[in-house]
Amino acid sequence: MEEPIVSKLLKIALYAVLALGIMGIVTLPWLLPEYTWYFYGIRDLTPEYRIFIMLFLLVTAVLGLWIIVEMIRMLDSIPQGPFIRANVRALSRLGSILFVLATIFFAKCFIYVTLLTLGGGCLFTIAGLFALTLANLIRQAVIFKEENDLTI
Repeated sequence: MEEPIVSKLLKIALYAVLALGIMGIVTLPWLLPEYTWYFYGIRDLTPEYRIFIMLFLLVTAVLGLWIIVEMIRMLDSIPQGPFIRANVRALSRLGSILFVLATIFFAKCFIYVTLLTLGGGCLFTIAGLFALTLANLIRQAVIFKEENDLTI
């Protein structure tokens, strides 16, 4: 089966986002003051807040890059067929990562609450539920496909 043009374009976009994400993680220590100035209007950061926001951004960025890598792996499976056990595991991992992200965002609300952080936590929760639901649907499709392959 040939890979559709849409999945090729999506894969290119995901690789671009992966590269930008890696560059963002690498440059974060130097760009953090600019980031806080742009988004919060804070120029001088206290050492405690700098450590907190640095850890928050690094952990969430690494988890976000992990999500992108999982999505690239799933797109790589399209030529052999999407209904394989590897995609079920990838979607289950995606759901778990999204729930971890939601937990981190909700925990941040106890320290420094913003509407965007609260919205992100809700969005990650819904996306995690969707990923686990999709994993269960793909799991059922894999079972049906394997049974069908045995009968032929």
